[in-house]
Amino acid sequence: SLHAENNSFYILTLGCPKNEADSDLVATLLLRYGLKRTYNPEEAGYLLVNTCSFIQAAVEESIEAILDLAAQKEGKGKKKLLLLGCLYQRYGDRLKKLLPEVDIFVHARDYRNLPCLMGLSGSISDEAKDAKLARSCFSGIERGWAYIKVADGCERRCSFCVIPQFKGPLASRKKEDILDEVSSAISMGAKEIVLVAQDTSSYGKDIYGTPSLSDLLKELISIRGDFWIRLMYLQPEGVDESLIEMMQESKVCSYLDIPLQHVDEKVLGRMGRRGGEEEFFRLVNRLRARVPGIALRTSFIVGFPGEDDISFDRLKRFVREAHFDWVSLFSYSPEEGTNACSLRGRVSRATADRRLNVLREIQEEIMFQKAKDMVGAKIRVLVEGDSEVAPGYCEARSYREAPEIDGLIFLPNHEIEETAVFREVEIAGAEGIDLIGRIC
Repeated sequence: SLHAENNSFYILTLGCPKNEADSDLVATLLLRYGLKRTYNPEEAGYLLVNTCSFIQAAVEESIEAILDLAAQKEGKGKKKLLLLGCLYQRYGDRLKKLLPEVDIFVHARDYRNLPCLMGLSGSISDEAKDAKLARSCFSGIERGWAYIKVADGCERRCSFCVIPQFKGPLASRKKEDILDEVSSAISMGAKEIVLVAQDTSSYGKDIYGTPSLSDLLKELISIRGDFWIRLMYLQPEGVDESLIEMMQESKVCSYLDIPLQHVDEKVLGRMGRRGGEEEFFRLVNRLRARVPGIALRTSFIVGFPGEDDISFDRLKRFVREAHFDWVSLFSYSPEEGTNACSLRGRVSRATADRRLNVLREIQEEIMFQKAKDMVGAKIRVLVEGDSEVAPGYCEARSYREAPEIDGLIFLPNHEIEETAVFREVEIAGAEGIDLIGRIC
């Protein structure tokens, strides 16, 4: 039988914000079928793991998490373990032999059908079965923000990336469905809407014939309410004139996350990507000229096959001169099934790690300086809630900081009356990359 002894469920989400949005959809469906949510796996009848398999380290983390939860099943009454997410999409039925502990494997395209796969047949109305019914769970909502997934899959064929192989091509959501979901999040108290996808800048290309992110933004900013919108995961060539114009709107955060991956043309070519140092400098300068004060985030991969000292020096110079607000740095990880796996010119792990540390030091210095430069500024922040890392303080973020990945602004608890609200603060000090503020 697929039924657990009790009808409460626990979801563990691994990986990226896109998975968070999927877990929220699954939670919405299960609640609608009369299940109860618990945040303690010991109390749950149904244990769900939403997995990630972007790189090998994520695969290992996913398998570890599954085995940890499988241990919860032993001698604890009748519990059911469900595996969702990218791991099953990537490895398919091979996993069934490897992980006999899992009771149900769920492909992402079957999420809306999950209650049925679980054999749930609560007293549910036809209206509640409606696939369009908006999500009512938003992780982060109690802290004032919500991830909204605008598309899945990717058209690009970057040689290091396995995602298109198991996520498939770009599959955008209809504008109407996204608008409904955003309206629902705002009515529940969201002050920040974070738009995510594998490639957000290509949104709409598959269903509207042309990239339509700017059109989507136009409609989103017309929703009533005091909120701002943040854009994550844009490709450099997707940052066009219409998008830069939308960045002038007060409801759109002056913040862009544009993973460049490298700046050396030869390395980018081997990565299956376009662009280069000069083109990327032009983009950065254009954005800063047109959107004063814009915060820019990017990602770089070091140690890609064929990256020699000259191409690394080019990347090092770019990081030093481009002055990004936030940078994620990765050592190249060869993934089975990708074209990059068969490329010659492998860079040793020791060299890649050394290069990574060089970039990390340069970027940390830039971020420390940027934090110092903020002291004395008055800025609008979203007050999120108590800090786990700094007792006695609340955490807040301005337009410059995305949830969960960038720096934070700490405010003394005694100054805070409510959370998930906007407040004006003055920056009183800097602590590494983080800021200390006080309510104006």
